[in-house]
Amino acid sequence: MKMKTTLSSLAVLGFVALAIAAEVAVIEPAPENRNEYDPSTKKEDSEGCKKNLEKINTAIQAYRKEHKDIPNWLSDLVPKYLADTNVLICPVTTQTGRLSPFGVLDPKIRSSYLYEFTPTALPEVVKKAWPGREMTMRDWKRQQMGVVGSEVPLVRCFLHDPALNLSFGGKIYESPMIWEEMFADVAKPEAFAPH
Repeated sequence: MKMKTTLSSLAVLGFVALAIAAEVAVIEPAPENRNEYDPSTKKEDSEGCKKNLEKINTAIQAYRKEHKDIPNWLSDLVPKYLADTNVLICPVTTQTGRLSPFGVLDPKIRSSYLYEFTPTALPEVVKKAWPGREMTMRDWKRQQMGVVGSEVPLVRCFLHDPALNLSFGGKIYESPMIWEEMFADVAKPEAFAPH
């Protein structure tokens, strides 16, 4: 009887240990981005990019409907939700070959767009601008949603000045590079930092 109790206790402890280990998140490092910042100010480039962002939004919404969650990368949308991968290429990239100089680039597909909700660690450029605790991009963006809701960018394009954003709520809008500046009237800058 004592042996059965001990084995049962060990089994329960083993299960608890596995559950605890599963909750400890391993944060993948963000791949290094070495692109240079040289944005376009041409309205026609911006208009073409906005059309791409509309199609990307439609694909993300279809993914969410089926999976009850957002994708980890824009490449998760291909080919089922986004058959035409040209949608992931901004007109500025088509003309110049440049990709975004900031953020986490998709490791599986060439894309001009930055998906802000990746499951990777905050890249160095973000940590320099927003010092705070270590966390994933996804966790940080969800934290920011607690400050300004669905206005938080889900997808961004830094190949334009002003930058283009597709919000979590599906709105496409222009902003400065640091979009959080647009909300200075409703929140202090430190409210947006990782904490």
